[in-house]
Parts: sequence; C-alpha cells; structure tokens
Amino acid sequence: MTATTSAYPKLPDWAARLEPGRWRRISGDRPDLGLPATAPGTRFLADNDPARDARLNPAKTVTERLRRLAGRAPHAPWRGTVGFAAITEAWNSAVYAHRHGVSGAMVVFGGGHNDYFGSDVHAFDLATREWRCLSHGYVDGPPSAYGAGAVYPTSVYPDNSPLPPHTYDYVQYDDQANNLILLKGQTELGPNVKAAPIPHLFNLDTLSWQHGPRHPFAILNAGGFSSWDAKRRLLWGHSGDDGGGNAFVAYCPDGTNTDGSVGSWREFHSNKMAGRANHNTIQYEPCADLLVFAVHACNALATINPEHPEQPLASLESKGDRPRLSPYAALEYAPRAGKLVYYSALDGPSMYAIDIRDEAHWQKIAAADSVDPITDAAAQSEFPVNLSHTFGRFRIASFAELELAVLVRHVDSSVFAMRLPETGQHRT
Repeated sequence: MTATTSAYPKLPDWAARLEPGRWRRISGDRPDLGLPATAPGTRFLADNDPARDARLNPAKTVTERLRRLAGRAPHAPWRGTVGFAAITEAWNSAVYAHRHGVSGAMVVFGGGHNDYFGSDVHAFDLATREWRCLSHGYVDGPPSAYGAGAVYPTSVYPDNSPLPPHTYDYVQYDDQANNLILLKGQTELGPNVKAAPIPHLFNLDTLSWQHGPRHPFAILNAGGFSSWDAKRRLLWGHSGDDGGGNAFVAYCPDGTNTDGSVGSWREFHSNKMAGRANHNTIQYEPCADLLVFAVHACNALATINPEHPEQPLASLESKGDRPRLSPYAALEYAPRAGKLVYYSALDGPSMYAIDIRDEAHWQKIAAADSVDPITDAAAQSEFPVNLSHTFGRFRIASFAELELAVLVRHVDSSVFAMRLPETGQHRT
C-alpha cells in the first residue's frame, strides 16, 4: 500500500470463501458461498426507503391509507417521478469508505432532475452484509418544498442536506477526514434542473453535511467525472459537455471559511476534451503520480501530470488484452497490486487490470464460469434498470490479505463481490 493510503480495514469473514476471478452474490435473500440470507429489513437498499417508514412519512389522506392497506408502495412528497429506485438508476454513483465499519462500506447518495428529491444517505456494510440508512435527509417539507419551483440558492435543504443531483462520477471518498465528497450541487430540482459548482461533504463519523464555496464561473453539469488525490488532498473534477460544461478543476476540502463553508477551489482550467467529455472516467495513479483518463469517444487512455494541470492531455499507448472503452464505466486503483482496474457494465463479468509504466499494459480478469452480475441483478429487480451505468458503484476494497471488487447494482438486487486474482508483481 502506498504512503498516501491509510491502514487496511479488517477482512470480512466471508471474503476468504471467494474464488479469484468469479463474481458472487454476497447479500440479499439468495447469496452465494453458502452464506445465510441477509437479515430482513437490511437485505436490500430498498428496505431503507424513508417513504416506507410511517413515522417519517405518515399517510395523510384517505387515498394514501387505502393505497398502503392494499400493499402498494407508499407515496412521499419527495418521491419524484421515479422514486427511491432513482438512487441507483438515475445516473448516480457511490463510494467505498474503508473507515466506515470494521471492513468498510459502500455509501450511496443521489437523485436528480424530476426522478427523486430525497436527500437520504445509505451504506452497505461489508462485514455484516447489511444495508443501513445513515441519514433520512429532508423529510419534513410539504410537497411544495420539493421539485420544480422549490428554489434553494445555496443548494441545501433546510436541514443542510444537499438537493440530490444526478451524481454521475462526481463523488469520491476522503479517507483522512472520513468524508464522502460530492463536487457539485443543485439549486432546484424538477424538469428544469439547475446545477451549481458547490461541493458537499458528508462526514461518516458525525453523519452530518457541510458544503464548500461556490466556484465563480465553473460549469459542472451533466456527464462529469472525478478522482481523489490523497497526496495533494485534492478532488480533481472534469465537467461533461452538456449544459455548457467548461471546467477541469480541483477542490481541497481543508479549512473553514468566514461564511461557514469549508475548503477552497484551486486554479481553473478549461475543458480538456471539448465535445468528447461526457461520461468518461478518471483515476489518480499514485505509483506513477498521474491522473489517468479513460476517454471512451477516442477509445484511448490519456494522462495529465497533477503538478502541471494546465497542460493538455497526453496520450498513453495501450498493450495487451483490453476492451473497447465505454461510457459510464469505472476506473479504480487497487493499492495492494499497484494497478488500475477498469470495469464497464457493458463488458458483462469481465474487468481489466492496467499496469501503468511508460505504457498501459492491460490484463483481463474474470473466470469463464463467473456469474454475470449485470444480467443476474437485472433479473432480480422489479424496476426499469439502466444496464450500462457503472460509475462509482464499482469500487475496490483493499485488505492486507487480498483485494475485492464490490459492485452495487439496483435497490432491490444483491451486492456482488469478486476477489481480484494476483496479476503479477506488486508495486509500492
């Protein structure tokens, strides 16, 4: 593990049962590996939907009471047009927070547009294999408090939780502060959504939100992506093209400002790939000290030296067994192996280890008989699903003994895990 990464968490008891290169269900009502079903009420992300809690969402009309008596899903003022399922289906990400719980947790937040207005935060605990609601968010408002026409200039609800955007790949984890950091906010939801370059930080110790200052002219709109650089304590973010996205920026979360906001923006750089920026992915690679971009429109990797972010992207030649790069994919760093890991839902069960030296050396990971988590999860879900979206709902969990790929798919499907095979000489 590199010097910029904290100590390893405890290996979950079930992880030793995993065979390298094979995806397995680790939660839900039918997990693999001979594991018992997850406890009722914590089995799926949907079990924690705040709308299902009558204390938070009492039935206030006869129609709603009859609806619930008939066994139908309850409505809530913050439901939107899609409802709770939008947390996974509406262009949203997640982080792996290795300091939350003894083995870390996948932490999920998001909504966006007219799809979902809830600001609740949820976590899947790797040790217990259970979903828990960490924060119910803003559930006290009348219907007029949510959606079109409800304007919040500072991008936060009255309880200080952010209006939930489509998070895309704008969400990362700061392990030193134990914060989930979302690089952008919104000042209004609904069909005519208004994005705002205001970072939001959810602390996993206090389970409370803070927000950063608004950038004066960056447009961090749809389709953007980001990476956490622990060496410099910077969240690097690149806008998509939609809505006039114009920025490659960095945000440091340290320090408190006179207006109560936290952190500061670094130098602004214009769009590095205008017309090709939507739905790429980026990852900081600490061994090479490079920011590595997977640019799907060019089917190529590129790099920027974070010491010189003003420079243009530099191409990086690829060799080995590699796929065609896809939108909505994930590019993660496996610190124990010292390699990047690329994963797209469009590639089924396969993922790829990438060794960055002077070139990018690709190696395919996944056994031929591995379950395909994409088709398996879609078959479990009762909701319309976005099959191609991966974003940060794919993450690497590193332990002293081994490394795991962890994948969250839908609110009513299993969480999946794969033990990463040994892919060659480790780097430090």
